[in-house]
Amino acid sequence: MELTKTLGRRTSRLFCRLHDEGTTVFDLEKAAALMKVTRPQAAGILYAAGKRGLVTPVKRGLYNLVPFELGSTTFHLEDRYLLVRVSLGDMQYFLSHASAFDIHRLATQPNFDVYVSSPRRRKNINLGGSLVHFVWTPAKRFFGYQRMKLGNTQHYVSDLERTLVDGVSMPAYCGGLVEVAKAFFTAKARLDSAKLIKYARDYQIGAVLRRAGFLMELLKLADKAVLDELAADLPAGYVKLDPDLPAEGGRDPQWGLQLNVSREEIENAVSH
Repeated sequence: MELTKTLGRRTSRLFCRLHDEGTTVFDLEKAAALMKVTRPQAAGILYAAGKRGLVTPVKRGLYNLVPFELGSTTFHLEDRYLLVRVSLGDMQYFLSHASAFDIHRLATQPNFDVYVSSPRRRKNINLGGSLVHFVWTPAKRFFGYQRMKLGNTQHYVSDLERTLVDGVSMPAYCGGLVEVAKAFFTAKARLDSAKLIKYARDYQIGAVLRRAGFLMELLKLADKAVLDELAADLPAGYVKLDPDLPAEGGRDPQWGLQLNVSREEIENAVSH
């Protein structure tokens, strides 16, 4: 039997008002308010609308309109960043790590998950088929983000320098240390090296400062004298260049790094 996308009186009111607002993703509370019904009534109306292919449930209490211009299509999801923004409401956060690599055109590997930095602790969630990773970021490190327009929607995203610092902090969330090194190299013409160093200091994690300084020196992204001064202030000791690989390979005494990813491997990767 052919599915017909007919609108009842209440769903018609909802669709018209959402269209007037330019809204395609909405929650149950908003739907109830626009239709002037209770939340349980709205849930029943939207369940029926979903059966008729008018809306796509994203998660419990969150819906996506199926545009009429898609014809007989009965399933539609907006881009994953918009779904995250609407889902999180007024929660303080910014898009980060692999998602920011993607947005700043630094990524060389496809990524379908979403990474969100927030001072609020939350469990990861599945949102419309994308896994959303919440990276807890204490208030003292909640800095270095900007408003950016992605599609037709404004989002908060880590800026270029903060994105790179997050990369050396948690390479696994950005595709690995070699992918992070490629991002440093790709960002060369756009990079504010002084800001990157400031962010690495403000992060207040010694390993982050060591890794950032090492990559900036190797890839010639800052003045040598500035980097020498930065390295001279580091305390004694060694950490792994890639925190997720075994502690093997040579050592870099200037930056206090166990080079479990070699200089040659990094140089070869960025040259291709």
